[in-house]
Amino acid sequence: MKYYLKEEFLHDNNAKNAGNKARNDVEAILNKLGYSPLKVLVDDWYQMNVLRAQIHKYRALFRAFKDLKKNDEIIIQFPLLHHSLFLNHLLKKLKNRGTDVYFLVHDLETLRFVNDKTLPFRMKLRMKLTESDTFRSVTGIIAHNPVMKSVLVDKGVVEDKIVSLGIFDYLIPDFQEKSGQTKDQPIIVAGNLAKEKAGYLYTLPEAPSYNLYGVGFDESRALANETYFGSFLPDELPAALEGGFGLVWDGDSVETCSGFFGEYLRYNNSHKASLYLASGFPLVVWKQSALSHFVLEKGCGIVVESLHDLKETIDNLSDADYQDLVDNAKRVGQEIREGHYLKTALKHLA
Repeated sequence: MKYYLKEEFLHDNNAKNAGNKARNDVEAILNKLGYSPLKVLVDDWYQMNVLRAQIHKYRALFRAFKDLKKNDEIIIQFPLLHHSLFLNHLLKKLKNRGTDVYFLVHDLETLRFVNDKTLPFRMKLRMKLTESDTFRSVTGIIAHNPVMKSVLVDKGVVEDKIVSLGIFDYLIPDFQEKSGQTKDQPIIVAGNLAKEKAGYLYTLPEAPSYNLYGVGFDESRALANETYFGSFLPDELPAALEGGFGLVWDGDSVETCSGFFGEYLRYNNSHKASLYLASGFPLVVWKQSALSHFVLEKGCGIVVESLHDLKETIDNLSDADYQDLVDNAKRVGQEIREGHYLKTALKHLA
């Protein structure tokens, strides 16, 4: 039998961000492929002390795993929403039982917070126990891209166990294709617009112009070339987007992607890239990001070292060049909407 571990968000106070969109889409694709959910049922462990919460989560995971047998297969989206210090212990039991366990990586927190000197020791310990140790106890891993794959190999994971996803899928109910796009339309920025993640929005060059969608934007500091449209539910957002390119950029600098979030783009596939492509928009990505390889290979966007270079790069595109980028973005976008990348990665895991 084929299963996936199904976790629920205990508190969904931020319904208008993409926090659970990626995981929900994975579950929808797996359901269509015939995987069955194994539910992890937990109480509100935020009200518990650390020890009691960990014991509670261990028991919940134990109950979810107890009926798995030899030759069964389970997909676990990683990291768990309900972090457990005992996950590796449970995975070893499954391995000894002959169950195949596969991780689909959403985030590598040890990479995301590698330079954060303020991180509490407890969190560092949890990251080690739930990342480095558990990766050696699973049958296979779906990483974001070849760069992330190489990092995992450096951490001691056997290379043959790792498959690159390429890019996250993004399902759009009732999709309507965009038309009439031009290279001179505003640049789209969607997602978490909070200062700590997107501080660059307050120091942008005067051109090009930008259309902003998401939570956390300080409208009192909006620049003359920025238009803020508010926040939308993930499934509603694609229809609301208007512009010529979708920007994948993080940090407080327009010169380069910086800080925890910006540096993380060297390794991860930002989910907003999937949003833009699935919606039919070519990308603008940082030249040093892992995604730049995908963008150049697929011809579905442009890469820049600095946002100061963006206007000139777009100006140098002919209308025919831009239309090629749009056509390629729409082709990749259709694959993303159909779940192509996860389906392909699962085949390569077998």
